[in-house]
Amino acid sequence: MIKRHSSSRMSASSRCGARAASTSSPSRHLSRRRPSRARASMASVASQLPVLSLPREDADENSHRAFAAELCRTCHDVGFFYLSNHGVEQACDNVLDASRAFFALPLAEKKEIDYTRSRAFRGYMYDGAENTAGKPDRREQIEFGVECAETCATEGPYYERLKGPNQWPAQVPLRAPVEDFQNKMATLSRRIMTYLAIGLDLDGGYFDSMFGDEPNVQMKICRYPPSDGSVGEHSDTGILSFVVQDSVGGLQVQLHDSGEWIDAPPIDGTLVVNLGEMIQLITGGYFLATPHRVQNLNGSQARYSVPYFWNPELDYRVEFIESSILDSLVWHRPRPSDDSFRATGSHGGANRLISAYGENAFKSFARSHPVVMRRHHSDLVMNPDGSITSPSSSIL
Repeated sequence: MIKRHSSSRMSASSRCGARAASTSSPSRHLSRRRPSRARASMASVASQLPVLSLPREDADENSHRAFAAELCRTCHDVGFFYLSNHGVEQACDNVLDASRAFFALPLAEKKEIDYTRSRAFRGYMYDGAENTAGKPDRREQIEFGVECAETCATEGPYYERLKGPNQWPAQVPLRAPVEDFQNKMATLSRRIMTYLAIGLDLDGGYFDSMFGDEPNVQMKICRYPPSDGSVGEHSDTGILSFVVQDSVGGLQVQLHDSGEWIDAPPIDGTLVVNLGEMIQLITGGYFLATPHRVQNLNGSQARYSVPYFWNPELDYRVEFIESSILDSLVWHRPRPSDDSFRATGSHGGANRLISAYGENAFKSFARSHPVVMRRHHSDLVMNPDGSITSPSSSIL
């Protein structure tokens, strides 16, 4: 494995955004069409999402560095990719199987863990309970977070209310496969963060401190009904997102340069990976928090998926990468102004990115779950840009 605290600097030819492609590049593209010019335009390169193959931990140093450079180029150009050889395949299959078993239960039994009982937005959400930009989502799901007793957070900023216990169904053995998946994904997430740091020509452990001992990990298990299962256009609030897909498909990604929506069809054995709003802020817009959505157009099959969100500690506040590092990178698009990289195009262009992660995370839940807000957080006021006004620092 590449050293996490190496003091060596990457050469210009292997650093993220370098113009010369490595001959040992581990990725491939879904489209096999050759570009009409020797150097493809960004639009043509991004016409399909790349598939990146995670190196073995015992691979040689050059392989690790080549992957880190390619990973960063992809996160700059598209912000979305497939990851193969990730080592979590069995855990993905197990959690999908457990998800199908839960969603097959009668509605009354699923509602025994109704999310409106949880001030931390945990539990079962029936079809249409959640909304994106004011439009009801056509999916049912269970929302999970870091397991924490109801009394684990009794004071502090309002976003500490996101801490709390998960709700687990009594009818199906869901907890074991979910927690096994979470543990394995945490290990994978930390490894990807090391590659991102190396690819940016930073120390391998550069991002470690933002996660500390209590990263605010979130995940869902989801079922989209046939024909019209959907979730609206949005970007994710944290650092990394991973999605386990079944064979049905429906995930769509918006390309940054053209605004075109492309499909991200299932590829067996892969995870779909995208970047969140915090990493777009940290990198001054070099990495992209790309808008995406789901439309299940299959008329006979439900779509099952498991999104996993690798997020900082709740009290993390963005620390920008040094300008000298960003100046040394190759930008394939105009470098954004201070204002433009502090927002994404979702929610009608009104999605302001808040540099305090806990506030940014709470923003998403508050927008999407008005019932929980009324029942548990009526003292908080949500502003048009998604930010929250709290009359007190206490969470009680």
